[in-house]
Amino acid sequence: MAQEFIVPSVMIDESDVGVRPTDQLSLAGIGLVGTFERGPVNVVTTIGDEEQLVKTFGSYVKGLTGYLSAVTALRQGANDLKIVRIAGEGAVKATAVITKDAETLLTVTAINEGVWGNEIKVDVVPNADSNTFDLTVTFRSSIEKFRNLTLETVKDIKPTYITVVKGENGSGIPDKGSVTLSTGTDGAEIQDADYIGAIDSTSGARSGLKALEPIQVGIVVCAQQYSETIQSAMISFCENCDIEEGLRVAVINSAPNLATDSAVGQTKTLDSARGIMVYPWVEFEDLPGEYIAPDGFYAGVLSTLNPYQSPSNKQVKGLLSTQIDFTYAQVKTLTLARISPITLVPNRGFRIRNGLNLSSDSAWSQTNIRRQQDKMNMEIYNSLQWAISEPHAEPLWDNIAAQIDAYLQVQKNLGYIRNYAATLCNEQTNPPENVTARILTAQIRWQPLYAADFIIGKFQRLLSVEE
Repeated sequence: MAQEFIVPSVMIDESDVGVRPTDQLSLAGIGLVGTFERGPVNVVTTIGDEEQLVKTFGSYVKGLTGYLSAVTALRQGANDLKIVRIAGEGAVKATAVITKDAETLLTVTAINEGVWGNEIKVDVVPNADSNTFDLTVTFRSSIEKFRNLTLETVKDIKPTYITVVKGENGSGIPDKGSVTLSTGTDGAEIQDADYIGAIDSTSGARSGLKALEPIQVGIVVCAQQYSETIQSAMISFCENCDIEEGLRVAVINSAPNLATDSAVGQTKTLDSARGIMVYPWVEFEDLPGEYIAPDGFYAGVLSTLNPYQSPSNKQVKGLLSTQIDFTYAQVKTLTLARISPITLVPNRGFRIRNGLNLSSDSAWSQTNIRRQQDKMNMEIYNSLQWAISEPHAEPLWDNIAAQIDAYLQVQKNLGYIRNYAATLCNEQTNPPENVTARILTAQIRWQPLYAADFIIGKFQRLLSVEE
């Protein structure tokens, strides 16, 4: 409410329109879209470790994609996954009814869609002396018991894998018996469009990548996918996310079983600092003899790095082999094609061999420079919200310049940037026509850190050495 001035008085205002502190943001979050055995469909769910992943979304099932990319990211040290489970059209939750005298007393439904729910068993044991009953819910090795229930109190229990709803006309307590849920399905075969997602025009509900749009993540993965349609969609998705939604980069898989020359051809139509193409497919330690897409491994490594750090030369954990063993000449070819290969380095394990994204612009082709700029963009954006609608005049210009310079000095002190020049926010950057149009411009200038990827040791043979 606006201040009312009615009676003459003195007001003390402790608000400060000067320099504000700048909160630090993380770009470690991984937004991952994939198919899972179970879990909420098209709902963004935060996962921090492998135990939570298995409890919420299940473990490895051949043919499903999400677990492979998620668990390999976690094995690299990632701890902030925003997972979107997708399911085919027509996916259904398993269900069963508990009856007595042809009346439905309880309807039992799996917590989410999929054939997994058909494995749930519910046992009922009546307690005649207290007019209550016990429920036991069994799903594989998990057993949950709920005692001394009535039809009215079942709404208060919170089983892990089911919901229980009282029938409309049921009364009394059920007889002893058991039911197994059925009719759960995974729906139609997953299509590229399911990963890309959409926004429902009526309800506004989001699916696939679109569900991640308003979520703060720094890295995006479409689990185990490599079609040209999805590659392009991931890049477009990242390019179209603005500062308020959170700037991000996509980790993109090459197709499997590609020779080096064929892999190089994939990047001819891809040119963006918001995409990183990873190659080749790799043998995961949990699945010896099988090769899977490397997106989870790479995204996991990237998530553990500060944005100013290059992924070049960083170790990749949990690999037994790569589908192709590269020569040095092949690594050079891939680097020139803006592909980021994973390969075995003698005596040093499996490592990422460059820090490049898909940009042909040398100013932004280093992943760490793009990500550090993203981080600073968002931090400055957030920290300057206070200045909106303040008087567009020199005191405000000075405060904004001082605040940004203070922020850049902190980045320099922390070793996140090499250097910076004083921020320009004055009558040159804000001529009268801009002031009239309510547009305030500050020119921010910084020098990035570059990775030391090429180490040269120069030996000299001396004819003599003076002591």
